[in-house]
Amino acid sequence: MVNSQWPAGGRLNLTGLLYDIGWRLSGPLLTGAGLFSPKLARAVAGRRESVDRFRKWASGRRTGLELPPLLVLHGASAGELAGSIPILTELRRLIPDLELVVTYSSPSGEEVAADIRPDMHWFVPFDRPDHTGAVLDALRPDAVVFAKLDVWPTFTREAARRKIPIGMINATVRPRSGRLRFPGRQLLRTAYAQLDAVGAVSEGERERLIRLGVSPAAIQITGDGSFDRAIDRVQAAQGGPARLPERAPGMVRLLAGSTWPTDESFLLKTLSQLPEFELVLVPHEPTLETVARLERDVKRYFGTPARVFSRFSAGGTESSDSSPLIVDAVGLLAELYTEADIAYVGGGLDGTGLHSVIEPAAAGLPVLFGAHHDRWEARELVASGGAVELDESNAAVEIASLRDASRRATMATAGRAYVAGMTGAGLAGADLVASLLRRS
Repeated sequence: MVNSQWPAGGRLNLTGLLYDIGWRLSGPLLTGAGLFSPKLARAVAGRRESVDRFRKWASGRRTGLELPPLLVLHGASAGELAGSIPILTELRRLIPDLELVVTYSSPSGEEVAADIRPDMHWFVPFDRPDHTGAVLDALRPDAVVFAKLDVWPTFTREAARRKIPIGMINATVRPRSGRLRFPGRQLLRTAYAQLDAVGAVSEGERERLIRLGVSPAAIQITGDGSFDRAIDRVQAAQGGPARLPERAPGMVRLLAGSTWPTDESFLLKTLSQLPEFELVLVPHEPTLETVARLERDVKRYFGTPARVFSRFSAGGTESSDSSPLIVDAVGLLAELYTEADIAYVGGGLDGTGLHSVIEPAAAGLPVLFGAHHDRWEARELVASGGAVELDESNAAVEIASLRDASRRATMATAGRAYVAGMTGAGLAGADLVASLLRRS
């Protein structure tokens, strides 16, 4: 018999029943979709191995009656997990013998594991009762915590049935989130209602979390650990070896991070008319195809060959002039921001999804990005005077104004002050998670 979701009232939740059936029928579809996406194929394969991997780990660690406290933390991908690091750092100070298991949905989660240093990490199991139940029975966790917003309905249901406390940290709901509309709201409402404690990033999230199904009594305002994380990363990067070539005399370096094709075309077109600026492009996905396309576009707009980071850093013959530089590497943004004068953050021009504006602001840079986004921290950074939203009508004028070092300094000071004023979520989030662990 297929297990289904049962709300507190005891009546059968038809949406939950259809969800369970859908997962049982999804195997062949996911396998087929993986043929067209290496990332999806990796995620599907990882989830298939999840039960066996967690059982094997637990068989050597989670036996007997006297066990150290264990937390299961789930984050959809790298960004959600990275924002949890300040909370985990403080939590380990509060509970030195804590064991930590991390799960994720995207392969990018694996990349953050080295920074988190969990006792075990792997892909979250398929959201079926037999899979999630088997993992929970093997691990016997004292609490399950979700990062940001990502919840799995069956995972929460099975944890609640085992009376495992369930929480959420760094919780935020974008105003246009599909979770607030049909069918997402109906599908996930029971899962959000199971949360025992939720640490929201700001007061503005409260009403949207309640609409999702979270109990008002469960919500606390603890802040966003991403601010603490940004400060830590920038401080660690400062004073390190230079990654970029020296800029030509008198040039202002604009570093564009996590860009997509729309951002890149927009910047190349705009900066080709502003010769005082050196453009450094850091694509979100620096594949060989992306680099080849950008080299063609640089030649088209600037009439000169592009410089490519890997060739320069390998000691090749790349010129040291001010032609656009393409960074064909990942994981370097924090370091590169410390070598720039201005930051542009990609994803906000066409609604692709604006990336984090916190880290460049923490690095003391004026921050630029497109206006099509729904990120609350980006709006607040603009209001603080640390950032400017761009579109075709104002881009050339706004960027040109940043030739003025005093204007750059004013924006940088405002942005740094905004980020510094938002720190402290590490300790507040750790207290919330510790209270869940104590319940168990």
